Amino acid sequence: MKLIYIDDSGNTGKKLDDNLQPLFLLGGFIIDEDIWKKVDKEIDNIKIKYAIKDFEIHSIEIMNGKKGTPYKDWNYSKKLQFFEDVLSLINKYDLKVIYFSVKKINFKSYFQSKYGKDFEQQFNISPYLLAFSYILQISDSFLVANSSNGMLILDEQDEWKKPANKTFNILTTLADEPEVHVEKLLDRSFFVDSSESNMIQLADMIAYTTKRYLELDIREFNENKKAERKKLYNFYKENIYTPSFNYESHPIMKWLEDNIGNQAKDKPIG
Repeated sequence: MKLIYIDDSGNTGKKLDDNLQPLFLLGGFIIDEDIWKKVDKEIDNIKIKYAIKDFEIHSIEIMNGKKGTPYKDWNYSKKLQFFEDVLSLINKYDLKVIYFSVKKINFKSYFQSKYGKDFEQQFNISPYLLAFSYILQISDSFLVANSSNGMLILDEQDEWKKPANKTFNILTTLADEPEVHVEKLLDRSFFVDSSESNMIQLADMIAYTTKRYLELDIREFNENKKAERKKLYNFYKENIYTPSFNYESHPIMKWLEDNIGNQAKDKPIG
């Protein structure tokens, strides 16, 4: 059995024009149940080393030194070393990283051109739901290739929990459309409180550092910032799983539009 932990980064809801958050990303990792306890213990040990055993690893709070957290007194070098210590577990245990990113301006332009400038008010597809649907396809591709079943576990999302589970349930029972049918994921997607899960916290770190790396192509940064983002990403670059399908030609986008988005006026999802 494989466990798949996923978190988001860059979520601005329906605000798609935030120049400081141009990307939305869902990302995380796949772990075999047999090594779950070892990795969980390793994360606990790192937390003990940094005297944050009772605190949640929340990447943006660490980088920003949020007040009211132990991270507020960490210098830049300590923050980077903490990231490196945690991210090194990916290679150590050969965890497979998966992610899907959405460039928000392209998302907005695409749906506006097809459904009008007010598409957000009458359309049930969001960057979250689009990325979630691709994560299902990527996860299932990995599970099929490895002849394994799996369980999808995500950070709690009040707004998109019902639509995501609705989409999951449809795709896992859609045997007559094999190109989008999800075969190996069990039961439903599970949403958990990240503060109670070291694994979701590791997924948070992966999502955060991957998004920051991908932003190098669409935002301007000084050389030190570029080097830092590349360095953290390189800790797990070789562990990123590439699915067998082509993203651009995959039919999940059309399926979403036909079966989820276009129901918005008459039969809202969830």
